[in-house]
Amino acid sequence: MNSSQIIFRNLAITLGTLMLLLAILFLLVSFSQEQSSTLVYTNFTIPVASESSSPSQESQNRRYVIDKHVVLMGQSFSMITSIYWDSYFLWPDLYVHNDLRSEDPDLIFPDEIVDIYNRLGTGNTYTQTERALIMDAYIKVYDRFKALGSHKDGSAWTLLWCGAKFDKDFLDRYAHRIDSEDLAIAKRYVDEEKYLD
Repeated sequence: MNSSQIIFRNLAITLGTLMLLLAILFLLVSFSQEQSSTLVYTNFTIPVASESSSPSQESQNRRYVIDKHVVLMGQSFSMITSIYWDSYFLWPDLYVHNDLRSEDPDLIFPDEIVDIYNRLGTGNTYTQTERALIMDAYIKVYDRFKALGSHKDGSAWTLLWCGAKFDKDFLDRYAHRIDSEDLAIAKRYVDEEKYLD
C-alpha cells in the first residue's frame, strides 16, 4: 500500500468516525428536547372498501406535527423515520407530508426542517385505514419518481418492492397506476427477494 492510499484510508476512517459521532450527538440532542405540541392537520380522504369510517377512526388517523427535525448531511427520509418512527419503511408517508426544496424524494438538504407527524400504526401493526394511507403515500412517491425521468427507475422499482412489505397485494391493487414494465420488475424483485417478512 503506497503512502497516498494509506492517507486516503486514514482519512476515510476519520470521516466515518466523525459521522458516527455526529449521528450519536444528534440522537442525544433530539431525544433530550421537548416534543412540540403544535398541531398541524393535513387533509386526506382515502376510501377503504371493507372498513366503515367512524368519528373515532377519523380522529385516530388525523395527522399532526409532533416534532421538527433539522436535516444533517447525509440523512434521508428513511433515516429520519427510523429515528422518530422506528421504521425506515414508513418514509414515503413522511415525504408526502413535507414540502421541501428538492422534488426528488431521495434528496434532502442539510439544515432543511422536516415536520415529524404522528406515526401510523404501532410497531408492525396497522389498521386497514393506516395501511391504505401508507400505500397511498408509496404510490404518490412512485408517481414523483416517474415524473423525474428514467434515471430514477431504480428508486421506483425498490420503492414498489418495499410497498409489498405492508401489503402483499399492493402491486396488484395498484397495477392500474404502475407502468407495466415497472410492475414486472417489481414483481421479479418480490420473487427473488421475497416480502421482507
